[in-house]
Amino acid sequence: MNKIFIIFISIFALSSCQKDTELIPTSSKTKSLAKFTYVWNNETPEIEDFTYDAQGRVTLIKGDEQSSTFNYVSASSLVVTAKNNSDNSPYRSFNCTLNSKGYITKISMINPDGTFYYTYNYTYNSDDYIIKTEGVPPTGTGYYAEYVIQNGNVVSSKNFNGDVLSYTGKYTIDSSLENKTGFGHTGYWVSNKLFGKGYKNMLVEYKSFSPSNALTWHMKYEHDLDADGYPLSTTSLNVLQNKKGIETYVYK
Repeated sequence: MNKIFIIFISIFALSSCQKDTELIPTSSKTKSLAKFTYVWNNETPEIEDFTYDAQGRVTLIKGDEQSSTFNYVSASSLVVTAKNNSDNSPYRSFNCTLNSKGYITKISMINPDGTFYYTYNYTYNSDDYIIKTEGVPPTGTGYYAEYVIQNGNVVSSKNFNGDVLSYTGKYTIDSSLENKTGFGHTGYWVSNKLFGKGYKNMLVEYKSFSPSNALTWHMKYEHDLDADGYPLSTTSLNVLQNKKGIETYVYK
């Protein structure tokens, strides 16, 4: 999986057994993410660069190890092809089903030899927010997550392995900080056009709890914004582990 925004996406990764969102900005300036850099606990930076078409849709994501090309086959079909940067060999393909608004409802992941790898399903409510994600392996137990949306923000989630509750999530937003990016609480790639609407406001804290209500994960987020309200950087603190991550963003 691509290394994607901790603040917007990685909470979803917590619910996956594998691993490996469109708000209209009120600002007069609409910006597209051009480059994303993530450093966790002073380790090696991970970088992704983004290219878009004339419609503002992502067409290429170039990461440290793989590059993914997005081919919009039709109004209902998107094929993403990922290749290894080292030798341009195939890494994996992703056959995506789109709904009438262009949001992904299903991703079928295919290995280079043609064998099936994994499937992700996304369910949207009438306001175009993702309210359920599901991961389906070729064999064995999958997972799913259900999200509660209030006033344009996700406030809680339930995450299951098979039909067994694994953990619950609680999200805290800052209502004074508008989410200008349009990215949301889940999705496979960084895109504000492929996975429904994003948060209305910026996330500042996330906690997860075991079925017995024990705190198992606790993240806090601080955002440095530019003059137009877009995040220039986000600092994420793992409270339980006392480790810190820094994400920086470049727009065009």
